[in-house]
Amino acid sequence: MLSLPLRQQKILQILQSRTSYVTGTELGRQLGVSSRTIRTDITELNQSLASLNAQVLSVKSKGYLLSAADMELLVNWVREDSAFLTREDRVRYLAFQLCLSDCPISLYDLEEEMAVSHTTLDHDLRHLKFRFVQSVPYICLHQQKEEIYFEENEQKRREILNRLLREDWDYDSKGNAYYGYEFLDEDILEIIMKEVPLHLRRHNLAMEDSSLVTLNLALAIMYHRIRSGHLLPAAAPAAKPDTAANSAVQDMMDALEARLKCSFCQEERDDIYQLVASSHLLDSSLLTFETVYRYFTDLTIHMANDYLKNIRDVFHLDFFNDEDFYITLLQYIRSLQAPIQTWNAQGNLDITKGKLAVEFEFAHLFQLTAQKYLGYYLHSAELLYLAYCVSGALEYYYHHHPQYKIRTVLCGHLNLAGVWSLKRKVLGAFSNYIDTVALFPINSRSAYDFSDIELILTTTRKEFPTAEHADVLRISTFMDSTDLLRIQDYISSKRMDHLYPNPSTTLPRLLKDAFWHERGGFPSRFAAIEHLAQNFIREGIVGDNFTADILRRESICSFARCPGILFLHSLVPADETRLSVAVLNHRMIWNRYKIRLIVMASFTPEDATLVFALIRSFYTTRYDAEAIRLLRTKEDVMAYYGRE
Repeated sequence: MLSLPLRQQKILQILQSRTSYVTGTELGRQLGVSSRTIRTDITELNQSLASLNAQVLSVKSKGYLLSAADMELLVNWVREDSAFLTREDRVRYLAFQLCLSDCPISLYDLEEEMAVSHTTLDHDLRHLKFRFVQSVPYICLHQQKEEIYFEENEQKRREILNRLLREDWDYDSKGNAYYGYEFLDEDILEIIMKEVPLHLRRHNLAMEDSSLVTLNLALAIMYHRIRSGHLLPAAAPAAKPDTAANSAVQDMMDALEARLKCSFCQEERDDIYQLVASSHLLDSSLLTFETVYRYFTDLTIHMANDYLKNIRDVFHLDFFNDEDFYITLLQYIRSLQAPIQTWNAQGNLDITKGKLAVEFEFAHLFQLTAQKYLGYYLHSAELLYLAYCVSGALEYYYHHHPQYKIRTVLCGHLNLAGVWSLKRKVLGAFSNYIDTVALFPINSRSAYDFSDIELILTTTRKEFPTAEHADVLRISTFMDSTDLLRIQDYISSKRMDHLYPNPSTTLPRLLKDAFWHERGGFPSRFAAIEHLAQNFIREGIVGDNFTADILRRESICSFARCPGILFLHSLVPADETRLSVAVLNHRMIWNRYKIRLIVMASFTPEDATLVFALIRSFYTTRYDAEAIRLLRTKEDVMAYYGRE
């Protein structure tokens, strides 16, 4: 069996899910280490993988790609080797055991099974309580002396089982990853997965993948629990106003009874009806500005309008005329209100936050609407999908605002036909964002006026001393996928400039007037937040709700997303736009990242969009994890970030 350090296991798990090269920088960001550490890990990892006829390929400027003669064998080796090594794995195992057990479980037996200490098990149980006892489904965990057990609530136990299996679902493989403690019959699940879509389609019902997976698992869990004697309690028949969902479910359950040789009572059928009725999509072809009042409740429409108004008031962007976005937003809010919700939160949230940094700021703005109309704040997975939704709205917005196109010139050493070909390829991929205004040979660059040019695409390494205000990207003569990705990343970064087009307040000026804390440290992330926020409160810049907003956001979806620097902020209206900066004596762990520099910001309503410019500065244009790690004093920070 392989015996790999945990970080190398995580590298393997990341590479297994990718079909293209992953850069060392990206791997480092996910794992909170430098690219140099990744290189060392890859070298050691390849020595271990040799016995399995596998290796991690390394290509300069492209990154790493996993190659194996038998990928399935490798996946199984890694899965077996990683059992119980992480707290998440142990908590998942505990939840399974508690859901499936009909009698109390000995803590001593659990310690022996998982090979952990009593202290470790105690910490794991605290995390389990946070996930399932103090959060939905709020199941009761009882302890008597040295034994523990869940309350006898069949509905809640099934909900936990469904969530555990759904989190492990592998959308890329034929099979499904349940680690080493699966309890579902694969043949039964296969029958269900083939039968369910037939009845949904017959009744013209569409469901998202995550909802369909939830439905399939709910049926498989239901079958298993019934066969083991665990039934839902007797209840009055549920109201079924959604006739299409009811018809589909009745036909589906009748067919499964025949295929699986079992019987599903009214309570079981009602449970599946609730799932289908709350999660199937509305027919978008019927939805327009004029018809939404027929299909959505007044509450849903009021929430959408309130959110769009907040976007317009805070970020000065008007999305009210984007009908497609409006319809999608209504469907999203409808899903928030559903009694049963399914959010596919697979993948690394920190990477997504990095790719959708702007969109996450828009998503967090919805928390005002959620608290106002729903009485609670959205969790990270709900924010993730709203960020995706806003991303599509911004695409439409930029497409219909040609003034935001990046004025670009193509400068190359090829003959005209070659440079012209590159222009067509650039426009074919990015015509919504790039306006190619000129093509010219590299040796005539000194005679060209670059004063109104934002981007220069060039096929050489020549410098452009007369284009001091333009950005330069070098591309290959044949425009490969790497070139396209670099241009895409550049466009994503430049979008922040459009959101904050006239920066009257710059980062160097903010740093000069900031509150400074040097050579100190904090016992916890919450202590750091409260300490830095006190600067603003003492000066009367903000009220206590400023601190509460940052603490709430951190607890829901951490600000930390990469090593080195942490940017904390709140858009609660402040009397002054100001920074508070802490340069730590020793790096502290924050959401598994080693942080040296903490920056907190307050914004006046007029400066709210400045948040986009600061995000770009801290996490894109001036981000270098190795350089930030070496910062020690205010002078170091000013020298690194303080250039106008």
